[in-house]
Amino acid sequence: MTARRLLIALSLALLLVSPRAATAEQPNSAPIPCNSASAAPATCAQAGAPASFSTPFDIISIWGGAREAIALRRDGTVWTWGLNSCNPNKFGVGPCGKLGDGTTTDRHVPVQVHGPGNVGYLSSITAIMGGEHDNLALRADGTLWAWGGNFVGQLGTGNFVNTETPVQVTGLISVTKLGGRGYHSLAVTADGKVWAWGWNKQGELGHDTTGQLCSSNLYGTCSTVPVQVVGITNPLTITGGGFFSMALMPDHTVMAWGANDDRELGDGSYTDRAVPVQVSAVLSHVVNISAGWTHAVALTDDGKVWTWGDNFEGEIGNGVTSTQGISVPFQVPGLDNVIGVSGGDGFTGVLKADGTVWTWGYNLYGQLGDATFSNSSRPVQVHGLDQVKLFAARDYHDLAVKQDGSAWAWGSGTNGELGDNQITNSAVPVQVQFAAPPLWWLWLPLMER
Repeated sequence: MTARRLLIALSLALLLVSPRAATAEQPNSAPIPCNSASAAPATCAQAGAPASFSTPFDIISIWGGAREAIALRRDGTVWTWGLNSCNPNKFGVGPCGKLGDGTTTDRHVPVQVHGPGNVGYLSSITAIMGGEHDNLALRADGTLWAWGGNFVGQLGTGNFVNTETPVQVTGLISVTKLGGRGYHSLAVTADGKVWAWGWNKQGELGHDTTGQLCSSNLYGTCSTVPVQVVGITNPLTITGGGFFSMALMPDHTVMAWGANDDRELGDGSYTDRAVPVQVSAVLSHVVNISAGWTHAVALTDDGKVWTWGDNFEGEIGNGVTSTQGISVPFQVPGLDNVIGVSGGDGFTGVLKADGTVWTWGYNLYGQLGDATFSNSSRPVQVHGLDQVKLFAARDYHDLAVKQDGSAWAWGSGTNGELGDNQITNSAVPVQVQFAAPPLWWLWLPLMER
């Protein structure tokens, strides 16, 4: 390295440690980490000196599952935080390591997902997706990798064994798209075929050819390997709800299959569908779709938002709540210039072209982000958040990335899923706290010239 390059590198290093240049206040000493949901707040970093955090400025995708979150950085690495176990009371399974860091310990700030066999780190990832108790990552070579809970076969490995680090999904190559939610996973391969695996409780796999009983003796069948969804090819987007699935087709109509107890299939009926059916023809010119737990949301090319399915918490956005689901898509009034939509568990959120986020529905944990804990059956603006470029409503919390690359979260936080090194809910956005990079990180671009 020349003297000039060394001088530049030293100047950059000094800028990093300068309080004026840092993106967050720097500590005098290292914080005590909050690595367990049982940790008392007094033992955590926020009780002492503030931690040292830095925005990576390169998050290109962000998602979440049950009380956890997952983010993809531009360098192809994957980061997770929040709950790191499954629900033992509901499924009779214990810790499942869904953060992929080789442990079953909750994390209250982002940690990097380890590599297969717990060797190194997962790399060359181009897309991510979060399920209820598992996560998926698509590699640049077209292979698909999964980790976490596998008690209904949702990892697609041919067995029911949970894993704390990534394993390859069986039999899928040349994957181009992935989706999921709940307890099943979805993928599209380069030939346009759609594949599904995991729990087939109400037909959400779209064609379960195995008839295999689930390991936990749950209702329905399970497939531990991908099976082809019948009747659809070349979808633009795929997404999964609690027990149903959807696909956005090339003609910009929507197909849906699986559970229809709350009319989440949008076909005007209450009938479960084991094979795809078209969502009501009232919906057309669709450019984006998202599945909530028992409702769905779609964006049309005129910037309008349509919802259907469960409305018990006001997630439809029609100004009322009802035990009767909405079986035909409804246009949410008062919304325009929307560029992104996302369905959470009992609530809905959208991203507008002006960089603001609007939400409605269930708000017990503050997931509407409007500085209250009151439900709203009409859209409300997320408090103090602008310049947003990515948004996801998941479980009972939300995730957003601003134009400057900073990540923000709000809603449920008792397992650290807000990533702010705390274990409390928040009714307003808080910044996800990525650890500051080491000083040697600044030298790399200079040394490679």
